[in-house]
Amino acid sequence: IEGDELVDLSGDSAHWTATSSHPASITISATVPGDLITDLQTAGVIGDPLYENSFLNSSIWNDYTWTYTHHFALPLSVATTLSAGGRLQLVFDGIKMGAALKLNGVILGNATSQFVRYSFDIGTPERPVSQAGKAENMLEVIFDPTIDVAGRFMACTGGWDWAPYSNTKQGDARTFSKGIWKHVYLVSTGSA
Repeated sequence: IEGDELVDLSGDSAHWTATSSHPASITISATVPGDLITDLQTAGVIGDPLYENSFLNSSIWNDYTWTYTHHFALPLSVATTLSAGGRLQLVFDGIKMGAALKLNGVILGNATSQFVRYSFDIGTPERPVSQAGKAENMLEVIFDPTIDVAGRFMACTGGWDWAPYSNTKQGDARTFSKGIWKHVYLVSTGSA
């Protein structure tokens, strides 16, 4: 996706958290790009999922809704372009999967295929964004195990000869992890 300015919402400079719907309501730091199992292991919530049969203890990452959250301010240059009639897109290069996407409490859509780049026009009356110098924007990626993804997973997701076969499934498809596995960014384009 091309534009006049790209604003990265992932990587080392972006602070994301992941919060579970688990009765204990766990909140951990999250890495984007990355995945939930690695974040849980890094936070010390689970042990090495690839050690012996640890991956079979999957309830913490499979049975609950996990919400990845990121707060960001719109850069002044992007806000200026947007107020002059420009276009602003929110882009997810890869989400693994079964997630509802929200910006400032407004549902943008669902991510149901890890093979698709999702792009949303934002900064519109239907999908407002807070302008520079005002309140921060809140981006949420809500991984809900009830969102049907119709088995659109990478073939090795639930196991392979070099990876453990998991006990987690959606329908007939084996699953393992979820997360924002590629970059997230804003693309600003001036008016034509």
